[in-house]
Amino acid sequence: MIRQPAQPPATRPIAVVSHTLPGDPNGQAVMLDRLTARASGQGFVFIDTERKAHARPARDNWLACVPLPTPAVLRKCYRLPWAHLHLYHLLVRHRSRAIARIVRQHGCQSIVTCTGGDLIDLPAAVAAGRLTGVPTFLYYFDDYQIQWTMPGGRWSREAADALRDVAEAISLDQCAGVFVPNEHLARVVETRTTKPVSVIRNPVDTSAYRALRSQFPRRPLDPSRSLSIVYTGSVYAAQADCLQRLCDAAALLKDQGVHLEVHVLGPPPEPRTANLLPIDAITWHPAVSTSEAAVAQVQADILFLPLSFTCEFPELIRTSAPGKFGEYLASGTPLLVHTPADAFPHSFVTEHACAATCGVPESRALASALADLIAQSSVCEAMRQRAIDLAEEFALDVNRERFIQLASATPDRRAAPTPAAGSRRVRERRGRNS
Repeated sequence: MIRQPAQPPATRPIAVVSHTLPGDPNGQAVMLDRLTARASGQGFVFIDTERKAHARPARDNWLACVPLPTPAVLRKCYRLPWAHLHLYHLLVRHRSRAIARIVRQHGCQSIVTCTGGDLIDLPAAVAAGRLTGVPTFLYYFDDYQIQWTMPGGRWSREAADALRDVAEAISLDQCAGVFVPNEHLARVVETRTTKPVSVIRNPVDTSAYRALRSQFPRRPLDPSRSLSIVYTGSVYAAQADCLQRLCDAAALLKDQGVHLEVHVLGPPPEPRTANLLPIDAITWHPAVSTSEAAVAQVQADILFLPLSFTCEFPELIRTSAPGKFGEYLASGTPLLVHTPADAFPHSFVTEHACAATCGVPESRALASALADLIAQSSVCEAMRQRAIDLAEEFALDVNRERFIQLASATPDRRAAPTPAAGSRRVRERRGRNS
């Protein structure tokens, strides 16, 4: 689907390879929308690896949204686990050539390829960069290596175990750089590559929150009235255990005369997750738009940011940067972060003293953190003000400009047209996995 911009961009476009694109409801799509929409003078070509059929919202600087089809015969081969190792190489070769054709057609200056979706997207995009001679940047919204270990994907366990280190090593070896949303993930990726790793915060329109804070003056946390604690977003296994403890904590506080109502604004959880939750103890609201969520965040008495203590992939939790984190800071609403103590949100708010925290999976500890937040009005107000100031690190214009500057930068040495598995480090990793 080709769109001609109202005014031609001043520079060559950037190709963005992703399984989810602006217009989809998930966090990665929302972040891509914010980073690319209304980027003055810079055009983008989106390459859709999941071939979504629904229309994308129009933006003047989006030159194209191109679906990337996979031949039916190769798609059927996903059903043959014994053929996955061979299938991986066939798919990377096919997809890299398709991406390269699109990059050449639109004269793109660089490729940004995102984690998630099919795990071949990163190595295919890097190979496309080598075919076209343009730099390729990897955007780690989550840890790509850990995503290979997660169950339920397209690849057999045997193939994933054999390919995980090799696929990432090749991608990191031949890319121009890596983008990550937080310092925790940056430190992890830096142990695997010598390429530059740059932090781009998940952006938020802080000016919109500034206007909302003026429109809805904050009420003190008065324990004599019913108080709302709000979570905005989808609820998965990564939040379920924390919400369970929040409901237990609310029950404990009720016995102490503090009435706390738990509200979730988001789509109904899938049945497996819903079975883990005390549904009757939570007031569920329909999913809302980004602007409606911002209003709810500013009007809430307390905001709740949970990340699971029971997830079987703790490293994924530790390096996670929820897209709503910057929104919560910008809202100026008192915030309670309930995550493992080594997770990025907990480390960030602890370092900057801008939110209450509970870093242990205990309902009584969570109730105590909430009670202190409600009772200590002067401390709560100081944390609120620091959160508002720190939200500027997540400001939309700052991070959008940083993204465009980094993705437009020409590396010191352009990609050389050599075979995709050329480095000594890659061969060493292959040997360890053979």
